[in-house]
Amino acid sequence: MKVLLIQPPIRDFYRTSIRTQPIGLTYLATSLREHGHEVEILDGQTEKKRSLPIPSELSYLRGFYPSYDRSPFKLYSGYYHFGMGWNDIRRHIEESGAHVFGISSSFTPYHREALEIARIIKTGDRRKVVVMGGAHVSCDPEGVLQSPFVDYVILGEGELRFPFLLERIAGRVEGDIEADGIGCKVDGNIRINPLRTFVERLDGISFPARDLLDLDRYRIRKRRSTMIITSRGCPHQCAYCSAHLVMGSFFRTRSPQAILQEMVECRNRYGIEIFDIEDDNFTFDRRRAKELMRMIIETFGEESLELSAMNGISFASLDRELLSLMKKAGFRTVNLSWVSADPTLKEEMKRPGLSTDFDQMLRDVEATGLGAVVYAIYGMPGQRVEEMVETLIYLMGKRVLIGPSIYYPTPGTPLFMKCKRGGMLPSHPSQWRSSAFPIETEHFRRLDLVTLLRLARAINFIKAKMDEKVLDEGLTWKEMLPWLKGHPDPPSWIEILLQVIGKGAFPAAKRLKDGALVIDPLNASGRVLGHFLEKGSNQSILGTRKS
Repeated sequence: MKVLLIQPPIRDFYRTSIRTQPIGLTYLATSLREHGHEVEILDGQTEKKRSLPIPSELSYLRGFYPSYDRSPFKLYSGYYHFGMGWNDIRRHIEESGAHVFGISSSFTPYHREALEIARIIKTGDRRKVVVMGGAHVSCDPEGVLQSPFVDYVILGEGELRFPFLLERIAGRVEGDIEADGIGCKVDGNIRINPLRTFVERLDGISFPARDLLDLDRYRIRKRRSTMIITSRGCPHQCAYCSAHLVMGSFFRTRSPQAILQEMVECRNRYGIEIFDIEDDNFTFDRRRAKELMRMIIETFGEESLELSAMNGISFASLDRELLSLMKKAGFRTVNLSWVSADPTLKEEMKRPGLSTDFDQMLRDVEATGLGAVVYAIYGMPGQRVEEMVETLIYLMGKRVLIGPSIYYPTPGTPLFMKCKRGGMLPSHPSQWRSSAFPIETEHFRRLDLVTLLRLARAINFIKAKMDEKVLDEGLTWKEMLPWLKGHPDPPSWIEILLQVIGKGAFPAAKRLKDGALVIDPLNASGRVLGHFLEKGSNQSILGTRKS
C-alpha cells in the first residue's frame, strides 16, 4: 500500500527552524517499509515563510509585536505561514498516488493546520484514508476524531500500531479494531481504544528512514544535522508536561552500542556532523549517558562532532564527570531545565532538584568549559510577579544565558485542568501557545509577561556585550547607567539601552530613510520593572562564559 506521511506547515509569530526535522515520521516510515508498504514523507515546513495578517483571536497581540520594531530587545515582528503553501501541498498529495495519509499533529495550537491538510485530502477524494497521530492526538483523540476529515487516530508510539491499522484497512484483519492506542469511527460513533502498551525493547526498532528526507534542508552553520532519540518515557510527570501521555511513564533506553551505530551510519552515509539528542530524559540513567559519551569520543575523537540536547536536561541528573565527558564528546552548551528559583513552586510542579544542587551544578558546568542556557517558566497558574522577577534576577547573576519560556496549557495535563476549572483557559486553542501569552490570573497579566520577556532579552544582550568585552563583567544595573551616558559616540544599542535602564521603558526602534533612529516607547508593566529595580538594581551581572 502507498502511504504518504505529512508534517504540516505551521502558522505563528516564530518557528525554531533547527528543530523541525520530522524524526518521528522517519521512524514510522521505516516500520511501514519493513511491513511491505511504499512510503513517502512530505515535510511541509521546509519552504520559506510568508507574511499573514494576525488572526482575529490573536489580535490583542498587535501592541506587543510592532511590525516595524528593530530594537535588539524586540520580541516578534509579524505573523507567518512557515512552510509550503496549501496549493503546493494539494499538488503533492494528488501526484503521490497514495491511498493512506498519515498526518502529524504534535502541538494543539497548530492542529488547525493539520486539519486543513486532512480537508484537502478528503475534498480531493473521499475514498482516501486519513490517519492522524502525534502529541496532540494522544492528548485529545476524541476531539480529533470529531472532524469529518479524519478516519483514524493513533495514540502513543506508531511503529507497531500503524502497520496493524493498515492490515485492517486492507481487509487482512477482520472485525472491529481492538488494538490499544487506535481510535476510529464505528457507525458514526467515536471509539477510542485506550493506550496501554509501549515499545519496551527500543533496540528492536530499526533506524529512522532519513533517506526519505532532503537532508540539505536541515543544516546548522552549513553543516548537516539530525535529531537522535536515545530513550523514551518520562517518570517525572511534571504538572505542565504531556510527555508521559505520549511515551508513557516507564523509562526505556536504547543501548549505547545501538545509538553509536546509528550515529556512525549518519556520519558515513549522510555526512551528518551535528546531532541534537531529542530525549526528555537523556541523562536520567547517568551511567548509560557516560558510557555513550565515552564511546562517541573513542569512535569520532574529542570534539569532532557537535552535540546538543535542545529539549533540555534535568540538572539533577548531572555530575562533574558526565559534564566533562559531554564536553569532550562534542557538547558546547548544556540546556538546563530549571523552571523557577522558588522551591515551593518547583515542588507544586513536581519538578526535581534543589537550588543548592543547581548552584553547584553551574559551578561544575563552568569548570568543564561548557556554556549553559537555563530555562525558566513564566506565566503558570500559581506564580506571582515577584517570584518570576526574582527568578530572573537570580539567573542574571549567574554565568548563563537566560531561556525564558512562557507557559502554554497542554490538554491532558494537571495544569491544563487547573486552568480549565479556574476559568483561565482562553476559548480558542490557537491561543494556547507561548507567543500568545495564554494565561492571565489575579496575580499577573499579559503585560507583566511581555515585560518579563523583554527584560530577559535585555539582560541577555548585556551578557553578550560582557562576553565581547564591550562592557565590564560584574557591573550592576545601576552602575551601567553612568557608563552608557558617558559614551562619546553612542551606537544605537546604547541609545535604546539608556531608555531601558535610565527611564524604565522598553522602546520600539526604527530607522528612517535618512538613517535617523526613531525610538517609540512601548507599554511596560510598572509592577515588573518596579520590583526588578527594587530587588535587582544592585545585583552584579555576569556574562555567559568566564574569560
